[in-house]
Amino acid sequence: MRTLKNKKTLLGILFLLTGLVLVSFPLYVEWDQTKEVKAMEQALSLIAEWDGVEPVPLQQIEHLTLTEEQLDNVMELEIPFIHMKQHILNETTDENLNIALTQIKPDQQPGVGNFTIAGHRGYRDGRHFSNLAKVPIGEKVYLHADDRTFIYKITSSEVIEPTFVEVLNDMDEKNEITLITCTVSGKERVAVKGELVESMERK
Repeated sequence: MRTLKNKKTLLGILFLLTGLVLVSFPLYVEWDQTKEVKAMEQALSLIAEWDGVEPVPLQQIEHLTLTEEQLDNVMELEIPFIHMKQHILNETTDENLNIALTQIKPDQQPGVGNFTIAGHRGYRDGRHFSNLAKVPIGEKVYLHADDRTFIYKITSSEVIEPTFVEVLNDMDEKNEITLITCTVSGKERVAVKGELVESMERK
């Protein structure tokens, strides 16, 4: 009887430890990625303030995983409805997606054609594109690029199959933005589209 009781106790402890590991792992990943995000923000601030006479001393920034070339022309996406403002890196890789939004297609130009952006859902509410599906039709999103801001009005939001890559194509004489993230299950994609309504000098 005591042996059976001991086995149940050990089994209970094992389940408890397994649960703690499963809960802790996403938190650890989030903590690790947060360090990289802060390093990126620090590097962008340093580049903006640098005098241009000497190379930017990015090597002094801990946890920075991006090169100066990768940090050039970083943009920002702002969606006031979900209180989101995130940097956009110019290439979609697993590493880049862990710390920021990314451009899906190479050599995109804001305000021209279909400007496409990808983002993870994120473990924590409000991080990356975790609340993208909540943005209603008619809301505006702001793409900040260099000294200009491009304003898009949301026209559609739908769940699509991962293979439906046509959503990224340019449409004749149509300037729009397409925002892509995973559904909760990860099996499908949320695609939110908006049309360009205004472009203005950035304040």
